Amino acid sequence: MLAEETVAADSGQSEAPVEKRLMGRAAQSAFDLLRQRWPETRRLCVLCGGGNNGGDGYLLARLALLAGFEVRVIALTPEDALTGDAQLAAIAAREAGVETLAWPKADEEAADALLKGWSLLVDALTGIGLRDAPRGSVVEAIERINHAHQHGVHVMALDVPSGLNAATGAVAGVAVEADVTLTFLVDKPGLHTGRAELHAGHVSLARLGAARVLPEVVAQSRTAALLAEDAVQRLTPRWLESELVPRSPLAHKGDTGSALVFGGGPGLGGSVLLASEAAARAGAGKVALLTAPAHISASLTRCPEVMARGLKSGPEGSSHDGFAVLESQLAQASVTLVGPGMGTESLESMLWGWGGMSRVLAAGQPLVVDADGLSLLAWRASEGEIIRRDDWVLTPHPGEAARLLDCSVADIEHDRIAAARALQQRFGGSVVLKGAGSLVASPAGVLEGPAVALCPYGNPGMASGGMGDVLGGIIAGLAAQALNGGFDARQPRSSQDEAAQARRVTRAMAQAARLGVLVHALAADRAVQERGERGLLAGDLASYMHLLLNPRARDAHTSV
Repeated sequence: MLAEETVAADSGQSEAPVEKRLMGRAAQSAFDLLRQRWPETRRLCVLCGGGNNGGDGYLLARLALLAGFEVRVIALTPEDALTGDAQLAAIAAREAGVETLAWPKADEEAADALLKGWSLLVDALTGIGLRDAPRGSVVEAIERINHAHQHGVHVMALDVPSGLNAATGAVAGVAVEADVTLTFLVDKPGLHTGRAELHAGHVSLARLGAARVLPEVVAQSRTAALLAEDAVQRLTPRWLESELVPRSPLAHKGDTGSALVFGGGPGLGGSVLLASEAAARAGAGKVALLTAPAHISASLTRCPEVMARGLKSGPEGSSHDGFAVLESQLAQASVTLVGPGMGTESLESMLWGWGGMSRVLAAGQPLVVDADGLSLLAWRASEGEIIRRDDWVLTPHPGEAARLLDCSVADIEHDRIAAARALQQRFGGSVVLKGAGSLVASPAGVLEGPAVALCPYGNPGMASGGMGDVLGGIIAGLAAQALNGGFDARQPRSSQDEAAQARRVTRAMAQAARLGVLVHALAADRAVQERGERGLLAGDLASYMHLLLNPRARDAHTSV
């Protein structure tokens, strides 16, 4: 969690030297990290801005000099123009003997000369203090840091890479491209979503010896939005293991739920084959597939555990009989995944798809909606019919999210957290906004902690066809179990109270969405560790998912 328990440890120390206060502890943490990360480095250049982030940089330079490093500070703001702790830090660095040179404004050649020959550059320009796009000398400094980085110089950013929005991960103009970011007090969501992958590098957190942040420190540090109670929960492997309650020794397939997958029109069978197998691999007791008849033999060959049945669609034949089969299957399902490969390339396929989806919606069963199902929801919304439910999970990528909110992809990516919240508020239930740093937005109060969760895992190898289908299947398989009490012994399987039952379903779907996103990303990371990014296929994730969902078996496998 971002802000849960961080503490200002400066209380009662305002009279101590600046190097003994919070800023000094930040500098010490940075110095410890750079020595650990680059043990051979003995030469560093610190670029300091005019705020407290610059103060961190001055004190880091002081520590490095006292430890025998060759150090230079390049200052974008004169010492006499600094204020508060930043000025005290600059004075402490100067008195220790740190060489400080002024930034050569509008002189690219001189700037490159100042940065030449250093093995490590430290970005202490703006941190989270930058509220708008960088301007003037800050832009020049960022561009020259990035130029050096592209030529093999290591870069470490203090708190947040300058130019990167700490709350959203957006970049307005330019931002530092760092190998490592050491962030202070609390983790920031903008370091894990949006464009952060291009700028933050490896992110480490230094809590600076505190347990929670005092309100006065929040106000002083200008991190109020990031330290708010309704911040963002970071999904972790430890959280995953805490949620995976062992199955009862007496469990049978009726106890672990049933998932139905509906989709896969003519020529679009791969998506539902991947999704249905993923639902089975995620642990659903029974998985049924309704798809075009042409895909049945492939399904039986690929995963005979999935009960596949042909469904005539659109131009292939009468859809009325097929829809009767669909209604029968819906009555038996704990949860239905709708949308993969359904087809929206023609009006006829859209009408058939909507005919099937309208029956899915009318059945009143919990849903996972992906791919063409989302396109149909966007189509209905454009016609003035916004469908809102508490018992579903929507899984849009940025393009689908833009259609659902009737905006541009750029609008979505500018503030992904706000976009995820807007989608959840408009359509209800839980929303998975896919992409680098996937987000899960759920109704407030349904799960413990913040309503938005962030997954900092995943990799570029996931940029391949079928990954979204696998994610939808994982969520459906986990939802089938969660709806049957599979992950939460505190939740009864049924209730006389209709409202309590509805809350239980909403909670189960939200829990499945978070678990599914994390398992999907971690499985891809493990696959990449063994196989590499290029050529990673969605179907490669299955064996890694299995181990992640069974931590005790995984530990035994690792120890062999």
